[in-house]
Amino acid sequence: MSSHLIRFHLAARCRRVWSGGLLNGHAIHQELMRLAPDNLGKNPRQRAGVLWRAEENSNGITILAQLNQPPHSDRLADDFATDVDQRELTPMLNALTAGARVRYRIAANATKRHGNSASEEKKGKLANLHGTEAELWWLRKATQAGLHPLEVTSTVLPDILGAPTKDRHDKQRTIRHGVTRFDGIGIVTDPDLLHTTVLDGIGRARTYGCGLLSLGPA
Repeated sequence: MSSHLIRFHLAARCRRVWSGGLLNGHAIHQELMRLAPDNLGKNPRQRAGVLWRAEENSNGITILAQLNQPPHSDRLADDFATDVDQRELTPMLNALTAGARVRYRIAANATKRHGNSASEEKKGKLANLHGTEAELWWLRKATQAGLHPLEVTSTVLPDILGAPTKDRHDKQRTIRHGVTRFDGIGIVTDPDLLHTTVLDGIGRARTYGCGLLSLGPA
């Protein structure tokens, strides 16, 4: 399966992807699905392999989006994306070898589910992880993905908004997903597994800008 990366600047005038000072992951997801073919049936994001990440820099917000097929970049709205660039990731992923050192970056929704020892209010609900707990979460996920981190730097990023939903009182609310970015250097332990993980993503909230694992030479 092929893999393609598209990178662009989020247009400064695109206000529809912001809400209350936070990025609206649901709105960005809807825009990015224009990159995928039509008529994908059920679970179109998974079938197109759409994963994405927002990165803030001195020029504003850069969006990186990954798909398992060539993206239809001409479908992106002019008031959403500028300076669009794309490249194929397949050669790099196919070249992964056991023992190779790589740089990695991922913005992830590091969470745990409260167990039976939690209060009734929290029992069974998800909690965002921070600091050492978040880094341990990433080390476990990376190891399961065929990557052995030699170092890790975690950075808490602003929450990102998900799709609107209704609570038990039938009131509409929007879920906020916690985001932590993990950067570092690691050693490839299982190239095939790591390749598959890059295509599939890691963790929760993949629709809303979490889970895209980027690799590069160390």
